[in-house]
Amino acid sequence: MSKETLKILVAGSVQGNFKQLCTRVNNVNSKSGPFHLLLIPGQVIGDNVETWLGLRDGSYKLDVPTYVLGATKQAHSPYFSHIVDGEVTENVTYLGRRGVYTTTNGLSIAYISGVFGDGTSNEPHCYTETDLNILQAQSGILNGIDILITNQWPSDVLRYVKNPDFPVPEGIPQLSHLANTIKPRYHFVSGPYYERLPYRNHKILHEKATFCTRFISLGCAGNKNKSKWLYAFNCVPMKHMSDDELRKQPLETTENPYIEVEKEKNKEEDKKQQHFYSVGDKRRMTSAPGGTEGREKKKESCWFCLKSPNVEKHLVISVGGSMYLALAKGALRNDHVMIVPTNHIKCQQFLESSQQDDVEKFKRALRTLNRTSKKSTTVFFERSLSTSHMQIQALPVPRYSVNDIKDVFYTFADKYNLEVQEIPAGEDWKEMVPPGSDYFIAEFENQDKLVFLCSQKVRFPLQFGREVLASEELLNMPRRVSWKECKISKEQEEHDVKEFRKSFLEFDPFKVDDSDSDSD
Repeated sequence: MSKETLKILVAGSVQGNFKQLCTRVNNVNSKSGPFHLLLIPGQVIGDNVETWLGLRDGSYKLDVPTYVLGATKQAHSPYFSHIVDGEVTENVTYLGRRGVYTTTNGLSIAYISGVFGDGTSNEPHCYTETDLNILQAQSGILNGIDILITNQWPSDVLRYVKNPDFPVPEGIPQLSHLANTIKPRYHFVSGPYYERLPYRNHKILHEKATFCTRFISLGCAGNKNKSKWLYAFNCVPMKHMSDDELRKQPLETTENPYIEVEKEKNKEEDKKQQHFYSVGDKRRMTSAPGGTEGREKKKESCWFCLKSPNVEKHLVISVGGSMYLALAKGALRNDHVMIVPTNHIKCQQFLESSQQDDVEKFKRALRTLNRTSKKSTTVFFERSLSTSHMQIQALPVPRYSVNDIKDVFYTFADKYNLEVQEIPAGEDWKEMVPPGSDYFIAEFENQDKLVFLCSQKVRFPLQFGREVLASEELLNMPRRVSWKECKISKEQEEHDVKEFRKSFLEFDPFKVDDSDSDSD
């Protein structure tokens, strides 16, 4: 793709004024265009629904490819629910509930439709924390977002600038966090016309310099006050720009206005973390090695505790200080293995640092093995829901890019309406899991992670990890999703363990002599 400068139009709320919209946009396009696209972050349907039907039926026509957000009122929701593939009419596309749209020119547009809801209802004109988390995760796949469009204002956006001479719309703190996290170059909303001074997305002298964000609110089409409601600008997609070009900032650039909002959010997270550790200390009495009598009873009957009479030792490949590697029961393939604690520990949240170190040693060894011997990337996943003993499963996947594999996880997350958060390599994913909550975590070759919170409102599929990896997009073995359908004889299991142990021996961080390999 060439480094093309795109000509873009953005309009405020239409509220059914399609005659004014089409006349103005088509005139501007004829005189100053052609424009590549028109974005409408505001409310498109008005009180007179007939005008929307007229747009849909071709009574009004736009000469510029136009992208709109969904309903902001319950009464308007049905008019979006039956749109197929986003097509409203010729040249008009409904983007959807939330997501990231990338044009053929490389322009990335993040969007979220509707108004913020408290999450207690499924009203289609409302978005929730889950929607914001998914959008944040989807945006994280890209190297940056060019444009963010939302129906509502974020909180605190006017900090560090002079207050305007109009009533400021009530902002949404969750949108402040979204904007501060995904850092769009432009953030467009609907409301009274206001163009804020650009703000920087880094702390001077503390963080690497990066691009700034321009926040722009546009008025309603054809408003009586004649305030600006159509905005035109040129934009080169950031994927085609050098770092030096992106870092250029106007002299009037201000500090990030969302600092205080983020401080409040961090305080809440600190409280959660403190509570987690206080709860964790109590839980370790029953979950960690050296626990109570109740824990001892669980260990005796557990299928995974290495000293339990129920453990199938013929599946064990290698034993470390506090972890062991074993062939998965009902494996998807004969190189599907698990990292398991030797003692009774429910999940990774309760691991001591030395135990986590053993986990990481096994992970590094498996990554190296799969890269060198199988020309594959390694995916790890763990589910803490409906399990009493930690199991981190590992599977090699043909050399798809990490982003391609993530996309499949996001597709299945959308299918089941799951909350997901992306955690970059090096950051502590445990901080985002509320105390006592169950979770599913997937980790990739570059050590990025996707964390899915198991909400009581949405049933989490117990075979989620297997379903994603067995999908046609990855391993293409959808009939092997259920481990019960993949059972093999003990003789075959012993053969697979022996073969895997041979290939793993060179990379085994806990290598032992052959004479000791079968010892208990």
